[in-house]
Amino acid sequence: MNIHTARSLLLKSFIGFLSLTALIGIATVLTGEFGELQLKILATTFTISAASICAMACAAFIEKRAMPALGWTGIGLNFLAATMLLFAMWAELGDEYYWKITITLIVLGLGFAHALLLQLPDLGKKHDWIPAIAAASVAALAVFIIVAFWGEIDNEGYYRGLAVISIIVVLFTLIIPIMMKLAKPDVVSNPPHLTPTEKPSITADALVLTPVDGNYYQDANGTRYRVEKVPE
Repeated sequence: MNIHTARSLLLKSFIGFLSLTALIGIATVLTGEFGELQLKILATTFTISAASICAMACAAFIEKRAMPALGWTGIGLNFLAATMLLFAMWAELGDEYYWKITITLIVLGLGFAHALLLQLPDLGKKHDWIPAIAAASVAALAVFIIVAFWGEIDNEGYYRGLAVISIIVVLFTLIIPIMMKLAKPDVVSNPPHLTPTEKPSITADALVLTPVDGNYYQDANGTRYRVEKVPE
């Protein structure tokens, strides 16, 4: 299965389970019944939808960046976490260690999806350190959370540190999209190797790409492409 097929499947799954959640909600309102079964079904659809969203973020990273191992790891963690959570929920497991392992996988899956999503915007070489610091902050937050519930830490200073890291993660999450919007006009308005007054002598239906970084190129509208040599 290639990455395009995987993204399409994830998107269809998300739409399907989101629609199912809406139907269950409507049926609950009309019948006036909301018991344990309905709650489990809603939790199931929400879990699968959330896992699909996180997996789509990882799939986007695979498609745009040349590090597929990280993206597939994130996809695997999210679906493993969703599977373990659904099993525990429907089997009504009460084992403490099973739940701790499940929560660990959930935190890691969310962390991977969040960190990889922050790597997608192209901020330019001048600011390429920002996504790296953001990913490190997300990783630190995940470690703090995992250590907190495995070690059952009851220390005010520890949770203050966790809160500080959380604020930093939120800050980077807000800053990166804004910086992408600010950087994009500069890249598009004056692409490399072309002055503002120059026009390439090409046909109207030709696709003109200018190099951005490595195998990545972009057209005059700012759409990015990855160019690879086709094996002979």
